[in-house]
Amino acid sequence: MATKDTQTPRRRGKTTEQPAARTARPRRNPGTSTKQAAADPGALFAEIQAILADARPPEALKRGLQALERSFRPRSAWAVVHDSAFDRLSVAAARGRADSRVQATAPGEGPVGTAFSEGRAVIDGAIVAVPMRAFGRTLGALVMLGGSYGGEDGPTADELARMEAVANACGAASEVARTRNDAERRARELEAAAERLREGDRTRDALLSHLSHELRTPLTTLKGYLAMALKGKLGEMTPKQVNALAVCDRNTDRLLRLINDLLLTARLQAGKMTLDPKPLGLRSVLAEAVDYLRSDAEASQVLIDTRVQTGEVFVRGNRDRLIEAFMHLLERGLRGKRDGHRIEVRVAPRGRVGAVDVVLGGVQVPPDQLENLFEVFRVEGGSPNIGLSIARQVFELHGGHLDAEQTDEGLVFHVALPLFAGVVTAPSERPAPRQGEVVIVEDDADCRNGLIEYLTAEDYAVRAYADGREALERIQEVPPALVLLDLRIPGVDGAALVKKVREGSRGQHTPIFVISGAIDAGAGTDQAWGERVDGVFEKPINFPYLVERVREFVAPGEGEERV
Repeated sequence: MATKDTQTPRRRGKTTEQPAARTARPRRNPGTSTKQAAADPGALFAEIQAILADARPPEALKRGLQALERSFRPRSAWAVVHDSAFDRLSVAAARGRADSRVQATAPGEGPVGTAFSEGRAVIDGAIVAVPMRAFGRTLGALVMLGGSYGGEDGPTADELARMEAVANACGAASEVARTRNDAERRARELEAAAERLREGDRTRDALLSHLSHELRTPLTTLKGYLAMALKGKLGEMTPKQVNALAVCDRNTDRLLRLINDLLLTARLQAGKMTLDPKPLGLRSVLAEAVDYLRSDAEASQVLIDTRVQTGEVFVRGNRDRLIEAFMHLLERGLRGKRDGHRIEVRVAPRGRVGAVDVVLGGVQVPPDQLENLFEVFRVEGGSPNIGLSIARQVFELHGGHLDAEQTDEGLVFHVALPLFAGVVTAPSERPAPRQGEVVIVEDDADCRNGLIEYLTAEDYAVRAYADGREALERIQEVPPALVLLDLRIPGVDGAALVKKVREGSRGQHTPIFVISGAIDAGAGTDQAWGERVDGVFEKPINFPYLVERVREFVAPGEGEERV
């Protein structure tokens, strides 16, 4: 095709061009009519589908340049994209030779920059630049140098529309791929962040468990010797000495409850509390909670009166957690010296719930503090509400709720727990207690010695070990009447020791009780141990209760210590 500003003679079937005229305007193939140059709609649709199906932005751009090459046969073609970080247009894919007019350029500069900035096709001599648009944004441009078009002076409107369709398909494919890559990158970052959070949770749980164990183990020793002294097992004492030890014992219990509250608050806020619910009676739970606080009630000169309108009211829950929750409600009525006041506990079924009303006679809470009574970080009456916050969360974990109201009688807590709808069976009969030794496996010397002295004072034969491997050898050689096992012991850890004892033919029926200071050691026992252990004593150990359980399995004899 000859251009208007050259004197080159035309030859039949062939066009000769001067170098200066080669880029004057897009050339037209004289043997191609406008209809022949027009795009086949089916072929165009297939090309656009192929571009959009490519998940990789560079390949999608290359497919777009190939589609232009098949349709218009340009000497060179480029895909130019905008780098927002540097506000520059640069070549991302190319077919043919480089050209200085299609190098890195600024928006609005030259035909390529103009096509990008103004969002329209630009024809400048032999250069045709069409913008790449997607989702309302201009991402770059497709650029051709030379080519065969159906118009006398360049591409027709239909051909420009085809170019824009290809360019927009490239833009859409690139944007979708970029969005997908960003989503995958963010998903990886979120997963990495989640894993760091999980690792933090594991670290926190391990720290809480370690702190719980280390704080509770010394309290076990204190409680053991105080219990022995108060029972007269360490010799006679004057009334003044007995009173002093009773004060120490009572404050040891308070320290234990404070430690428990802090650790349980951390677990509740982390959603780590497990319940292992079982059918139980509210009447017996409340009786045990009152019994735990009897000495505190005597010191405050408060009478606790429990009234049950019917027989036992059965619910499903974790006994230890419910006892602690009711103790927190009762403790609110034992603050300070309250001579002559009463705490009344009323238990009755109401519809499908077991209802408990705890009436703290004479306790008055200002209205502005009543609504914040269960918020852990609010201070009420000079004391934080940690215990009441724990109580509400424990009841809610059991599917119930806890509310409070101020009445003429005093402050009233209303507790509702779903009634247990199943059949409550009597416990199966245990074999008669048998003679034999109690094996203690505990690495803390003070705690171990306290257990030895308490049990030998109750006329039990005791053999104690600080190392799990030595204890295992003895248990497998001569099965004891009962094993008291700390989980954190050197040699063989507690869980492995239980497994090995149960796998042996002589240790399958040996009663094993875990003694642990780890937080929530008793919760989830069935899931963690199955049928492998007979119970858990949380540190600091309630020694009278421990002796009661030991008596169910072992008959006392002549106390003897073997270490």
